[in-house]
Amino acid sequence: MTGGLTCCWHPAMSAIPTKALVLTMVFRAGFTRNNNLVPTVSQDQQANTLPSALYVVAMPIGQWSDLSSRAIEVLGCVDVILAEDTRVSGQILKSVGVSTRMVSLNAHSEAGKADRVIESLESGQSLALISDAGTPGISDPGRLLVDKVVEKGFQVVPVPGPSALTAALSVSGLPAAPSHFFGFLSTKSSARDHELERALSHDGTLIFYEAPHRIVDFAERLDQKATGRKVVFARELTKTHEQLIRVAAGECADWFAANPDRIRGEFVVLVGPVSTERTQLSVDADQILRVLARELPPSKAAALTSELTGVQKRILYRQLTGEPEA
Repeated sequence: MTGGLTCCWHPAMSAIPTKALVLTMVFRAGFTRNNNLVPTVSQDQQANTLPSALYVVAMPIGQWSDLSSRAIEVLGCVDVILAEDTRVSGQILKSVGVSTRMVSLNAHSEAGKADRVIESLESGQSLALISDAGTPGISDPGRLLVDKVVEKGFQVVPVPGPSALTAALSVSGLPAAPSHFFGFLSTKSSARDHELERALSHDGTLIFYEAPHRIVDFAERLDQKATGRKVVFARELTKTHEQLIRVAAGECADWFAANPDRIRGEFVVLVGPVSTERTQLSVDADQILRVLARELPPSKAAALTSELTGVQKRILYRQLTGEPEA
């Protein structure tokens, strides 16, 4: 028993792997045992003993077994779970025996339901906030709600765990300090260019999220604007088809073009810092292309800019004309 939790399993108990202790865990804490040895909360142990607060709980990003014992503990003991999608989260919670009532809270309803959450906290209830995958508030709903709960003077408690952001950074081999997280770029072309250029002006490692139907477009923009910088595409992290692809900007689009199956899945994209060797010699491909295009046909301007900067000719030609080169 820890922190006043009488309905939940103490993770430290697993440090003594004895048969007697296992029996004690099952008897006292109400856990049942399954083939995966993942603790689950029994139906008769749902009485809330948690202090009134909003618990921000990280959920698995692929592997359900990544759900921590503390997360199971908290989710089994709160009064209500606020879920981005109750159907998706319900499957995971059912697998570990958590039957706490769930209420939908997503990007469309977050602002409208915040007052009801505050009322629940005022009445002494405890609530957990979860997203479909990963940590709430990191490119998922939750930030607005947390801000309002804090503003009203209530406690917000982190229950850390899986996050695609930290998982990708930890295996990228790129510097973690400094690093900057930008989430998803805009879906509009001009805004994407502006946001990417602004991001590339920062020192250190840059981290983005991208959807499969926009990943090729993003790769082409990196080839054009981040030439020579290291790029890591982390695809489907912790899932069956997980891949970590390390290329240099200038080769990103070709990697995807070589196999259409590589476009599938969710991506974390990391862009390494400009190397000190290249900083003094770096050139602006956009500026060179614009200058040459004043005097030369698009094909010739693209070819010369490619030779000077290393950016692929087809990308530069498309930037000038909006069409692939014939």
